[in-house]
Amino acid sequence: MKHLIAALLLLAFAATADAQTVLTLSESAERELVQDRLTVSLRAEANAATAAAAQAEINRRMDAAVARAKTVAGVAVQTGGAWAHEERVQGRPVRWRAVATLDLVSTDAASLLALAGGLQETGMAISGMGFDLTREAARSAQDALTEEALARLQARAARVAAALDRRVAAIRTIRIGETGNAMPQPRMAMRAAAIADAAPAPVAEPGRTSVRIDVEAEILLEPK
Repeated sequence: MKHLIAALLLLAFAATADAQTVLTLSESAERELVQDRLTVSLRAEANAATAAAAQAEINRRMDAAVARAKTVAGVAVQTGGAWAHEERVQGRPVRWRAVATLDLVSTDAASLLALAGGLQETGMAISGMGFDLTREAARSAQDALTEEALARLQARAARVAAALDRRVAAIRTIRIGETGNAMPQPRMAMRAAAIADAAPAPVAEPGRTSVRIDVEAEILLEPK
């Protein structure tokens, strides 16, 4: 009796499996987002007769720049590298040149650009500038795009099932992937010697980042 029941269950399972169709579908959703975070890199340079004097001048300028930057709300301040080296010119005394860098980051581009312009007036030079997308903005877009891609996949699965005179029974497997590609963004590099004493605030426009979600699923279809 037990063997008969087991055989009947096996036949029933096989019949059910034969009646189901596995449908593999993929969908995607994509959006271009305006980059919302600006990074400005500046450097301070000083020349002196000794390494100690050059470095002391750099420290003074950097201390003043960091203190000023910290007064602007929403600006993250990070000091970078610092170094000093000899400059030898035949017939002249040895001079020392010291350099230190400062990175400023903010989602308030207008305030950061105004701050950078003010620091230029103190003798600092902008060595680089660029926009990117914050993690929060990217994640928010990814969540919305995931829902959009899944809705498209479900709607397409229903259409395919209807065309085959079947219905969606279940989703067997699903894979979700994400990609993000940065579009060209403005950057600027300047030499300290080219900056006037009353340099205007720099100007920059954000680029765009393409955020995309890909969804792939195996869907079981069964007769209506």
